[in-house]
Amino acid sequence: MIMSKFPILNSKNNIFVAKKTKIICFIACILLLNNLQAQESGGGYAGSWLFRNECARPIALAGGFTAISNDPSAIIYNPAGLSNLHYEPQIISSVSMLGLGRTGATLAWAQQIYDNLGVGVSFNNLYTGTFTARDQLGHAYGEYSNYQYAIAAAASYKIAYASFGATAKYLTNNLQGSETFANGFAVDFGAMFDIFDMFNFGITLQNASGMMFWNTVNSDIMTIPWRIKAGVATRFGLNAEVYTDRSTATGELEEIYVPATRSILIGLDASFTQFAMSPTFTLATEIVAHELITFRGGIAIYGEKWGRPQLFPMNLWGAGVSVYPDLSEIVEELPFSFSIDYSVTNDLLNSNGISHHISLSVDF
Repeated sequence: MIMSKFPILNSKNNIFVAKKTKIICFIACILLLNNLQAQESGGGYAGSWLFRNECARPIALAGGFTAISNDPSAIIYNPAGLSNLHYEPQIISSVSMLGLGRTGATLAWAQQIYDNLGVGVSFNNLYTGTFTARDQLGHAYGEYSNYQYAIAAAASYKIAYASFGATAKYLTNNLQGSETFANGFAVDFGAMFDIFDMFNFGITLQNASGMMFWNTVNSDIMTIPWRIKAGVATRFGLNAEVYTDRSTATGELEEIYVPATRSILIGLDASFTQFAMSPTFTLATEIVAHELITFRGGIAIYGEKWGRPQLFPMNLWGAGVSVYPDLSEIVEELPFSFSIDYSVTNDLLNSNGISHHISLSVDF
């Protein structure tokens, strides 16, 4: 009789192996869920897409824009900056290529309309691409796509060296391919202070009282997490000039200041999102190397990664460049100037780990 070199399992052994397998699978699932929770600690809530940075310039600064906010994207970052804009309209159009079929877009207009009063409106959306819906057994039963929109209106008023602003946002989330959708709202408040002409201090509360109302059977209502951000920023002129000349009116000597055309801006932001484990600190810089080109970059110097706070987590950084084409020799008396802004930043959902963003800014 030939004996097998492998023992034959009896019914008791089979039960033991089955139980052991279940325990191993259970432990593996717990470990996997812990990993997923660590990766999702910054999101997983209603309206969490609103915490994405928008527009190429602030994205290049890793979102360190709270104390800067000197273009129409202030509607998104700190509405208090709108009262510091010019009387001429400014428009920004931005597109983000996020990978995995996802795209984002922003269109914003802002300007000062009365003394010390600035206003603006914006529209931004996130398209998450098309995906196949499956039941619990893995059977496909339809193609779906998700669109999320935010329409915002903002205003700001300046008093001496301080400005205050607010943004009201109407939100919608539409799961196309089904009858499921949600509408909601949120409000941002911001303030900005000029400290002795040395630096700006900005602070903003985003998504205050934010809520989403779903048309599900239970009419679910979801609260949008709030975020508070504060920052400081200062600019150093590199080639400013001051010279003395005699006044043609009075004949007296007077100092004439020529503003710098090259400068370095440095900003430091701190932000804390509801339910987050720790605040995030971001360092940003912008270098105006020439009248026709600007370089910028930003990075989180402290923040949460994999469920614990650490220095230089490398999960939030950006870099970019802006060019300012001079078309005066081609088109005389052009009624506007414009810039093309490009930035690249990290994107954990993209296969190569980065995403690309481009904006067109027009100043009339």
